[in-house]
Order: sequence, then structure tokens, then C-alpha cells
Amino acid sequence: MYGEQTGGLAAQKKKHEVAGLSSIPSANPDRAEPGPVVSDQMIAMRDGVQLATDVYLPAGEGPFPTVLTRMPYGKTEPYCYMPVIAAFWVRKGYAAVVQDVRGKWGSEGHFEPNLNRNEIPDGYDTIDWIAGQPWSNGKVGMWGESYFGFTSYAGATSGHPALACIAPGDISLDRYSATMRYGCLQLNTVGTWAISMADQTYQDLSRLNYWHLPLADMANNAGASSSYFDAVIANPHRSPFWEERSLLAGYDSIRIPVLHWGGWYDNYLGPTIADWRRMDANNADAGHQHLLIGPWDHECTPDKTHRVGLLPVADGTLEARWDNFCAFFDRYLMGLDNGFGRQGPVRYYAMGADRWRDAPSWPPPQTRLQPIYLRSGGDAVTLAGDGRLTWDTPGQAEPSDSFVYDPADPVADTLDIDCWSLAAGMGDRRAIEERKDVLVYTGEPLVDGFELTGPVTAVLHFSSSAPDTDVTVALVDVAPDGSANLIQDGILRTRRRNGVDEADVMMTPGEVYRMEVDVWSTSYVLAAGHRLRVEISSSCFNRYDRNLNTGEPFGQGATPVKATQTVFHDAAHASHILLPVYCDQRAT
Repeated sequence: MYGEQTGGLAAQKKKHEVAGLSSIPSANPDRAEPGPVVSDQMIAMRDGVQLATDVYLPAGEGPFPTVLTRMPYGKTEPYCYMPVIAAFWVRKGYAAVVQDVRGKWGSEGHFEPNLNRNEIPDGYDTIDWIAGQPWSNGKVGMWGESYFGFTSYAGATSGHPALACIAPGDISLDRYSATMRYGCLQLNTVGTWAISMADQTYQDLSRLNYWHLPLADMANNAGASSSYFDAVIANPHRSPFWEERSLLAGYDSIRIPVLHWGGWYDNYLGPTIADWRRMDANNADAGHQHLLIGPWDHECTPDKTHRVGLLPVADGTLEARWDNFCAFFDRYLMGLDNGFGRQGPVRYYAMGADRWRDAPSWPPPQTRLQPIYLRSGGDAVTLAGDGRLTWDTPGQAEPSDSFVYDPADPVADTLDIDCWSLAAGMGDRRAIEERKDVLVYTGEPLVDGFELTGPVTAVLHFSSSAPDTDVTVALVDVAPDGSANLIQDGILRTRRRNGVDEADVMMTPGEVYRMEVDVWSTSYVLAAGHRLRVEISSSCFNRYDRNLNTGEPFGQGATPVKATQTVFHDAAHASHILLPVYCDQRAT
């Protein structure tokens, strides 16, 4: 079990070598022909460090509004196809500026991921340079996803008066809560990224072994030392390290329009919605805070595969995403009265219905939170597969369900996939549900179609023989043929049960605790004849690091131990899932 298993590293390496698109489709008319391109222009920052920058201009005299992207992945590398994206903006009448951030690819300096004291002033200085160019009309917008979504937010917090709007996606301002999901390191994605970025280009990950213990030594053991990964592991709680990499302190000063966007299967979905909600509430006087959620993962793979797991997704999501971006910039950067956002600040894709919807809020007003209860299948102890989901509350003496979680043999279905591309990698979950360490609760077949749109929360009454462990929850769509597709899932490190910013609190073995697991949000329509299912377990490796059940942060210096986990669902401990039922539908 602890052999040299590298999982989805080949897939993660390959994504940096394969071009994404040759052109971006659009239903909106083009306004311009391509003009000159100025490559590798070196722009001096206030401290003298020069950043490599490419400028793409439309044909004609100008001046033009500008869309700026600042990124660490190589401004001409195939992976992010930035020349193709720049060509899209040029066709729509914008100048496009693409820049390697400090310390990456063609730029000078030292790369320190998400560090405010670099990204905020570098964003300001670059915007300032653009605004002073003869081809610029003095108005700049910023677009980007993932790290270049973060640099878009950093540009906004810099307060430069030429910045008119930003459209950041698949990212969070709070790097701590996005890296550690309720105490669990997002190992397959953010953890691996922390190691791969410790180089001017990409660091070699070929020897990385996710099974290596202690986790703190995983990068060094692979000959790929990473000061950032080491610091992440050394800072499992909020600390000055994380505050230096958070934009929350300056977020409330943003007074420009923002299009926050992401996907239902993106690893930053929860923080993305939280960022939008925070901005919408705290910056209400600024207005124009928009939220766009599509049927995507971090790499937007459903644009190409036309599916999320087993569920088909209609063609056209790529075009819809980019036309939404364009409409946003046309309104706020080009100043066109095009009606963008007039139907509501929230636009989301209802999977299964293959329909875009607009709403005044998230969740939409039509959503009602309805508990569905975990029930015994009738045996004294449910070890696997025979629990029920019902709308009826449990009886007084309903028996509990138990399983044994062994950190040496965790649920490890993500080892062979790249979780940045989760929607493409996830498949039929029946093999997971057959494991003895996964409790399964299934509802009756649905007579009519059934829609879930909004946040999902699991409320579990739980005990363990360990002082600390993990609780995982998966909400699943079961087709008539028995195939099982993931709707949404969540995880909680039990010592963080009182809140991610609260002190660690260990459990007393055998004591029953009420645990709330945030299963984030969804918009998913189950067809008639399908059934809802809930899986409860204690691991999702290597998407997240394993809990060794010892109470030590990331198992540092500890030997993994087995733990007996128990879920209670009698009348006094009515474990349930709060479902966001759209239009107050009920199963019958």
C-alpha cells in the first residue's frame, strides 16, 4: 500500500503540454480584425523588477479598452492557450495584455505564490503602464481563472483608478480556507500545485508518491523540495503566513463591478460563492456583483466531454461562458447598454435540465431546504449498502450504523485522475459503495423529476474510537440501471467541527457529536425513476490528505491507526441531509 504509486501525475503533467483550443466560439458578432502583436515587452515594476508582457491590438487607430491577464503558467504556453484567448478579445474590439507574473517564465524576480506584497503593487504598476500607452483609452478590465483570477482580485484591491471591472473565476480570496477544506488539505490539486510551481516553469513531479509518510516530507522524498508546500504543511491553522496571502483585508474596498464565476465541480466552488456573497453584502453601495456558475470543473472539461461524470451536458457551454464574459466587459468596460445582469445578478446552469437560469439571489427564492433522513435498513448494524433515505423522521430505538476506517486502506478512487478535471475523471460510484468502510443510504425511485438547486448540508450524529478523524459525505444520483453519479460531496476534519477558525477540539472516544458537513452547492435535476443516495465514510484520498486518526496535524511523526466510526439516526440523533428542493418538490 505504501509503494511508489504516483496516481494521476502523468495526466497532470500532460495538461501542461497539450493545446486547449484553436479558437473560441462566440454567438456575439466580432467588431475588429487582428492588428499588431508586441511580444516580450519588459515592463518595470516600482522596485525595478521587469515583467515579460505580450500586447495584442485590434487593427485600426484606437484607442482601445484593454483586458489584462497576469498569470504564472507561461503567457504563450499551450496549456492556457493565451494567444487564442487574446485573439478572442481582439475580435471583440479590445486590446489584450498578457503578462508572466514575477519570477515565472520570462519575468524577472522570485515567485512567491499569492503573496500580497508582490501581486497587488505589480497589478497596480501594470495597469498604470497600460493606461499610459497611446493605444489605450485609459480603461482596463482584468480577466483570469485560478491563479490569474487571484491576480485580478489583487489588481482590484490595488485601487488603481483606470481599472473599471474584473472577471475572476475558479479561485478564492481566502487562500487558507481554499487550500484546507475544513481542515483537510486539497492534496491532489492545491497540494500538488504547491510543489509543481517551485520552479521558473514547472517542477518535475515524476517521483512524487502520495502514500509517503510523513506527508510533510513527501516533496523532499521525491527530490522536489518546495518551500511553499513545506510552509503549507507547517501552517495547518490561520497564521501570518496565510494572512500575507489573503485578499480579504482589502476586499471590502473594491468598488468596481465583479463577475465571480466557477463550476459545480470546481475545487473552489464553496469559497467562490462565499466571496460573491461577502462582496454582495458588504459592498452593496458599489453594486454590480455578478455570479456565474456552470457545469464545469477547474479545467472546464465538460466543454469538451459534454458530461459531468455519467450525466450528459448539452453542447454550447464553452460558447455560453465566453459570451457571458464578453457581455460583462461590453457593459462595464466598453460602456454598452446591453442588458447584462438585468434578469438578476446570478446566472447558473441546471444540470440534467440543460438550462441556464437567472436569479436575484443564491439560493434562488424558489428553493426550500428540506431534511431527508438517514434510516436503518433493518439490520442491527449496517456495514454496507442497505440503509434507507426517507422524508419521515426515525423512530425512538432505530439502531446505529458502524464501519472501520483504516488509513492504510482509504477510499482512493482519485489516485488515478487529476482532480482539477474532476467532472471528466469521476465515474460510476458502485465500486466505492461496495466497500465495507462506506455506509450507503438510498431513497425510493422518484415518480417525477426532482430538482436540487442551492446549498447542501449534512447533519450527522457521529462518534469515533479516535480523538480525531474525517467525515465524508457524498450525494449521489442512482439511475434505474444502478449506475451512481456524484451530485456533490463534502469533508470535515472532526477537530474543526466548531469552525475552521476555531481552536482544534479533539473528540472523546465513544462520545456522540453533532457534525455539520458543508456539501457546498449544486443545481441538479434527477429524472423520473432515479433515486437519491447518500454515502458516509472517512476518506477521499488523494483528493484530500488522509487522516491518520491520531490528532496530529497531517499525521506528523505519527503511525496511522484504525478507528471504528458510528453514525446514529434514532429520534434523539436524527442524522439527515438538508436538501435544496427547487419549487418545494417532494419525492413520492
